Amino acid sequence: MKIVLGTLALCASLLTGNSVYAQTLKPQASVQSHCAVTKEELEVFTSYEFLSKTRTVVVTQTEPRFLDFDNLNLRLAAQGRGLPLDLRDDFKQKNISSCPFKAFADAQNLVFISEAEEKAVFKIGWSEFHRKYGKETSIEKLSRVGFNSDKTLALLHVSGGFAANAGAGELILLQRQNNKWIVKFRMETWAV
Repeated sequence: MKIVLGTLALCASLLTGNSVYAQTLKPQASVQSHCAVTKEELEVFTSYEFLSKTRTVVVTQTEPRFLDFDNLNLRLAAQGRGLPLDLRDDFKQKNISSCPFKAFADAQNLVFISEAEEKAVFKIGWSEFHRKYGKETSIEKLSRVGFNSDKTLALLHVSGGFAANAGAGELILLQRQNNKWIVKFRMETWAV
């Protein structure tokens, strides 16, 4: 009798474990399939000043940014440039995880690489990066773009560098004017 009850308990725990496992897979799959950089975000990426820069490698996987927005917004508000709550919330929500995107511009100075290509190059280091892409080339990673509710403001974080101790990140606020995204202000978030 103990053997039968033990076998039933084991089967029940396995069945329960399998059903929990199946239930946990569904939300993860929907999160991954839901992740899509929108057309509006690509427009903001295109507006960012890549075309005026030297050769730049862009990683085609967004980089989530975990910025302390409360502290950051207090600093900006003290300068009279506080960020609207809906803009901050949209940015935070979109940047919980990374998201792939396709090349968004056809410019000679831009090279788009996947996250896997980036990891392969930097497994060796900056010397391999510069050997492959050029001595003056930099690399940049973009966050997802947060918008205010009427999509007149856009918030983007860009991280980049061109050597082991030469990198920085900046938060960029853009405003839509005459159907174009214009940089309203920039704020450095980190530097080495």
